[in-house]
Amino acid sequence: MEKKDNQNQQKDNKKTLKKEAKEGKATAPKRTVLIIEDQDAIAEAERIILQDQYNVHLASDGLEGLKKARAIKPDAVVLDIMMPHVDGFEVCKQIREDPSLSHVKIVMVTSKNREHDEQKGMGIGADDYIMKPFEPVELLHVLKQMLG
Repeated sequence: MEKKDNQNQQKDNKKTLKKEAKEGKATAPKRTVLIIEDQDAIAEAERIILQDQYNVHLASDGLEGLKKARAIKPDAVVLDIMMPHVDGFEVCKQIREDPSLSHVKIVMVTSKNREHDEQKGMGIGADDYIMKPFEPVELLHVLKQMLG
């Protein structure tokens, strides 16, 4: 179902761009953000926050997130740390080691509030680190700063 939603969203975006181009007010295509979060309610909240400004894709664990990142080549990843199978630190590390993904901006969004966790995340390549709970405007601001 998510694949169908993403396909419909892409079709809608293409139609909008074509219409705007005809009217002389074409805009740049939306940037793509991949949310990797194992808690459905949090993932959905993040998606709602970002969907008006970005093409948003979801992954529910680290393994799925890595597969999707390699498939869609997002502009940014919003990444939880504590997840089953592969944690966010390992996902971050693998993204940074993959030449086709090394440019991707990574925002770690987590409830792990120990300073050494933030240092570890930033040390392995995260571009920013946001503590849960956070204000929606904070996530939007961080992504806007990163992606322009």
